[in-house]
Amino acid sequence: MKSPFNKLVKPTYVGTVAVLTIILALILLIPDSRLFISLAGTDNAYLEGTPEGKEKTPINQKEVVDNEGVRGIAKEKPQESSTPEEDSKAGVEEKNESDQSTEADHNEETHRLQDKVVIEAPNVPPTIEPIVEEVKEDPVPKEDVIIVEPDEEPAIEEPPSQNRGEILNSYVLSAINNYKSGSYPYLLNTDYQNYNGVTESLYFQEKLLLKGHPSGNKASHCSGITFEVFYKAMVERNKKLGLSADDFNGMTYDELYDFLLTWYVASSNKKTHNLTVALEKYGLGVRINNFEDARPGDFIDISRENHTGHTAVFLDWIRDEGKIVGFKYWSSQESTGGISYNEEYFNIEKPNGEKYGNVIIDMVFIGRGSAVKDYK
Repeated sequence: MKSPFNKLVKPTYVGTVAVLTIILALILLIPDSRLFISLAGTDNAYLEGTPEGKEKTPINQKEVVDNEGVRGIAKEKPQESSTPEEDSKAGVEEKNESDQSTEADHNEETHRLQDKVVIEAPNVPPTIEPIVEEVKEDPVPKEDVIIVEPDEEPAIEEPPSQNRGEILNSYVLSAINNYKSGSYPYLLNTDYQNYNGVTESLYFQEKLLLKGHPSGNKASHCSGITFEVFYKAMVERNKKLGLSADDFNGMTYDELYDFLLTWYVASSNKKTHNLTVALEKYGLGVRINNFEDARPGDFIDISRENHTGHTAVFLDWIRDEGKIVGFKYWSSQESTGGISYNEEYFNIEKPNGEKYGNVIIDMVFIGRGSAVKDYK
């Protein structure tokens, strides 16, 4: 039995075929992509992955903005196909153009480099760091190590020898500055039991050596005051060097007493008893034979034509046209009323035949206290 719908299906099928035929003809006759897109109504002609909110641009189209900022769609010109021979020829021409462009760029760069001034940094010699070698100290030999037992007293180390190279002169000059002129009267007598010509009593090794005046008037005479200054200078230097104050080259009390008697010329014979003989006899000093070698702080013993003598601390020579004619000194003498500075002249003649003074130039004894290291 035939369905009542058969009459409707056949005409409809024929109409559909006709419509499709017309559409195909239009596509072939009008190759416009926009018409195709409009008719097809598909989104495949748009770029995939376009973010939301941004206007989609169809494939084969470019969005352009003209000088006035008006947006529009520009079509891309389809690429025309070419033969291999044309491609090869085009490649050669393109290469030639590239080579010409490269050569031009090279020439331009060459001219630019020729005009460029290259300034090189001056050659600076490298800094040479000094090489410091580490010096290792040799270990102390075992035999040089002194082990002190608890019940023994440690040995007293003596000062270095270089500290003992100073002669006595500076200590002598320092000592005489402690005596104020006019405060120490001159006194020479024979009361040896009570007074020995020093301003104060002197002790050596805890024994009385010389006596000051019992009245305490600080009187002195030349032999006494010069020995007193020598004694105080020796003690002061010993203290500075860390030596015992009573260490006078290891002398005993009796030896120092004999020393001072020689200094005092107790035997009345100047040639065998004077301060230079005392210094050399006990190794504490030397005699200065050349006048030009004398220094301030030396000791001087003189004799006069009137049979008197004197002992003093030498300070300087007095010259006449370069010739030594006298000397300056410090001592205790009657002419100055005690301790003070003074000067005297030798018994040598002036150009007019007169003598400069009465000090016998051939009876002058100059002595100097030696450095500790030079003790004999």
